[in-house]
This record gives sequence, structure tokens and C-alpha cells, in this order.
Amino acid sequence: MVMDASGNDRRRPPMAITTPSTEILLALDPIPDAVRAARHALRARGLPEELDHTVSLLASELVGNAVRHARLRPEDQIVFFARLADDHVHVEVADRGPGFDPEVRHEASGFGLRLVDKLATRWGVERTAAGCRVWFDVDRRRGRFARDDPA
Repeated sequence: MVMDASGNDRRRPPMAITTPSTEILLALDPIPDAVRAARHALRARGLPEELDHTVSLLASELVGNAVRHARLRPEDQIVFFARLADDHVHVEVADRGPGFDPEVRHEASGFGLRLVDKLATRWGVERTAAGCRVWFDVDRRRGRFARDDPA
């Protein structure tokens, strides 16, 4: 207990160690309209304007890749998750597909994964027996192009 000279309790009120955020969780059919649905959900739930273009572009790429490349059946779904804060956005896209080696971005004919690599603060791919999860962070606190590793 911290007391002042008069014997009054001088403790500060508890300080929050988290920042307010909004979470989005969608189950998307593996069809091209899934890309639009993910972008719409981001904007409808308060994607910060300064991060809108970058996050929408990268989320569209990941959902579009799941639709095109995951070899999903019509009854399968793509799971889209996002956590939005004023200065940070985290997005995950998961599916039952086989996944891929993130190093293909250097040899792929398209530019989508190269965009993810250049514009995201961090990103990754996790493959398991259940499927694949691709995620990225865009963190304004670290500067637009600040990276964890100088790749």
C-alpha cells in the first residue's frame, strides 16, 4: 500500500495492459465472392482508414489464394479472422487445403505473396494435418515497412 503524508491510500487505479480491439470471425464458402465478403467485414467493423488499403489488399490476396489454390470442395469453408485496433491489424485465413511453402513467393508467377511479403509487418504460413493457416500483421506502431527480419 502506498500512503501519502496524511495516511491516505495513494495507489493509482489499475492500468489496462491491452488496447481496445474488434474481432471478426467469418466462415466463407470457397467462391470468388468470399474476397468481397472479407473486405466488407473489415470495413464494416471499423478498419482504421490509414490501414484500409494495405489490409484490404492483403486480406483479398489471402482469401483469393484459398479460393483458387486450396482445392476445397463446395462444402468446405474458409475461416477468416481479424483483430482490428487503431494502430495494428492481425488477419488469419485458414482452410483444409494442403498449404504451401512460403518460399514459393520468389518463384510464383503472380505477385500476391510478394505483396504480402513487402507490405505486411510480419506474416507466416502454418501447415498441419488439418489444413493451412496464413496470417499477417500490419502494425503502424513499427513503421509501415519495419520488419522483424531483414529478408
